[in-house]
Amino acid sequence: MVARKLEARCGAAMKRRKLFVAVDFSKYKGKYVAIVGRKIVASGQDAREVWLDASRKYPHTKPELLKVSKGETLVLI
Repeated sequence: MVARKLEARCGAAMKRRKLFVAVDFSKYKGKYVAIVGRKIVASGQDAREVWLDASRKYPHTKPELLKVSKGETLVLI
């Protein structure tokens, strides 16, 4: 059972890492983005507003919220 939980956690982390490689974040520099699945569904300067906007658009999911760096970002996979 513990192994399954760990496996599920690792699988979710790998999906997030693949998202960072697959999505072009250049137009979102310095902004917050809400992600559902592999799609950016909302963006803006205010984290709360971005979260609320995404939650309204996708009420049955839990969007992931992140702040996009203004500079270059190194993603290690």
